[in-house]
Amino acid sequence: MRQITQATKSEIQELLTQHPLWNQKEEAGVPFLTFDYQFRTFQEAFLFLTKLAFVSESLDHHAEIWNVYNKVRLKLYTHNTKSISSLDLEFVKRLMERTGL
Repeated sequence: MRQITQATKSEIQELLTQHPLWNQKEEAGVPFLTFDYQFRTFQEAFLFLTKLAFVSESLDHHAEIWNVYNKVRLKLYTHNTKSISSLDLEFVKRLMERTGL
């Protein structure tokens, strides 16, 4: 079983620098990562979500997902710890690698 640790501010900043489509927000004292993107078509958005599903299952970690036609919004944090963790960082890296964004 992998060790899940709380991500440091510098680790989060490095991730956001490498993946500028992601942002960090906070709500009710809980930090999270967000992704908002408008694809050209519904099919492109759905393909992205299909790839996201495989990443989610491979890590057993799931983002909150909103999809309307060609728009996708994600909210990602580790619910057990109410923080951004090493698992969230790995999720973003794998998703962006797999989708080419």
